[in-house]
Amino acid sequence: MKKRLSAVACIMVLIICASCSLMGCKYNVNRLDVPTYTSEERVDFTAYSGPTVENWSGASKNVNTITEYHYGKLAEAGFTKVLALHEGGKYAGNPDPFVAVANKSRRATEDALRALEQAEKFGIKYYVRDWNFYGFCREMENLGISPEQYETVIEQIFGEDNQYINHPAYGGNFAFDEPSIAELETIKTQVELYKKYVPHGEPMINLFPAYVSGVAMGNGTYGEYVSRYFEDIAPMVGYVSYDFYPFKKEKYTGSNLKTLYLFNLELMATKCKETRNTETPVELRTFIQTVGDFTGLRSMSSIADFRFQIYCALAYGSREIIYYTYAGKNDDTEDQDWALLNYVTGEYNWTYDCAKTVNNEVHAFEEVYLNFDWEGTMYYNSDPMVDNQNFANLVHASDSHPRIKSFEGTQDTLMTYYKDKGGNDAFMIVNMTDPYYQLDDKVTVKFKDAKGLLMYRNGQKIIVPLGWDKTYTFNLYPGEGRFVIPLK
Repeated sequence: MKKRLSAVACIMVLIICASCSLMGCKYNVNRLDVPTYTSEERVDFTAYSGPTVENWSGASKNVNTITEYHYGKLAEAGFTKVLALHEGGKYAGNPDPFVAVANKSRRATEDALRALEQAEKFGIKYYVRDWNFYGFCREMENLGISPEQYETVIEQIFGEDNQYINHPAYGGNFAFDEPSIAELETIKTQVELYKKYVPHGEPMINLFPAYVSGVAMGNGTYGEYVSRYFEDIAPMVGYVSYDFYPFKKEKYTGSNLKTLYLFNLELMATKCKETRNTETPVELRTFIQTVGDFTGLRSMSSIADFRFQIYCALAYGSREIIYYTYAGKNDDTEDQDWALLNYVTGEYNWTYDCAKTVNNEVHAFEEVYLNFDWEGTMYYNSDPMVDNQNFANLVHASDSHPRIKSFEGTQDTLMTYYKDKGGNDAFMIVNMTDPYYQLDDKVTVKFKDAKGLLMYRNGQKIIVPLGWDKTYTFNLYPGEGRFVIPLK
């Protein structure tokens, strides 16, 4: 089904066509078959550490940000989910482990009901943090509760008396962050029990990134770790999530891009692709870095840092982008930035406006993007004498594609490719330089079997007729990615 072009799109097309006619383009827009895509799904943007309750820890002395104003700001910036971090943090201890469980759950419920009330107003899904359920096996061990008693605890938390699990804005519960290989087995039990009592909810589980190994991960390889998750847990939850923060401080130049960034995206995208035609397909979810901190992460330098991470994630088919973090504080004892929201004072940082801009750019073309599935990767290394190590670490990169004759850039350039269910091709082309250095990338692509291009740049729809040589040259600014569909 075809729709008429919008007035804005027509103006853009006329301008482009006028330019093309001066250069002798053979085709005009009226000869292009421009497809129409719709989707009832959306790309989710999740605020990890959302607005929180006042004095959440009992000593933090922060203001209350679970208000209509602050949840309105979430929606305005394109966020669709909140993953709780600080809520439920104040609770009374007790030597009886089951009384301790009850005390923690009561506090989690009180905070969750406040947040759910605001989330519902703006169509946001809220993921509760009950400090019993989060890191479940670790917490039960601390309380002296044996695996044989796990179901008793789960029933106590999520039984008939639970006041939040049937709320319209309830999305699920934060279940585990960065488990070891050994802990995946207990998480499997945790998820099975949760699904028994809350079949409509989602347990949020997040894995380590590829640059963590050894003791922290349980002394297995990263490949073994991911494979175990896909075997035991992914079929039950339908997604994989991991947190990779790519920007490091560099003493002399200011910034380094971690070299396993694309490797991790490719690995997870490949594992998801393998499940695509099974009874339990798995979607990719990815985190982005929004702050610098004492671990060596660098501060954000511009909106380009947000674009780079988000468009790289989209390039590998990510369906959910999780912000680390949305709300935070600047602690004098740590080398750490504000997040988007300073929850201590309720003030917003300049990075909030960056997130708002880029999130809404993506929402502007998500109906198109979500019709396509990631298939593979190509790249252009601009300096033949110096390898881009992110490219060198890719395992399954391709040298060619049936719709691409050649492509090159003035900087290192990533190109991933997709197909829709009708067999149509699409590409994401990303400036693969660290945005900190503000390098533009002039890209030239020679297409095969294409009369024109349907493109989305910064959320704007652009239609370009191609000339006789099927070549298109354009600039990618720092961090920029462009979604391109060749038209026959």
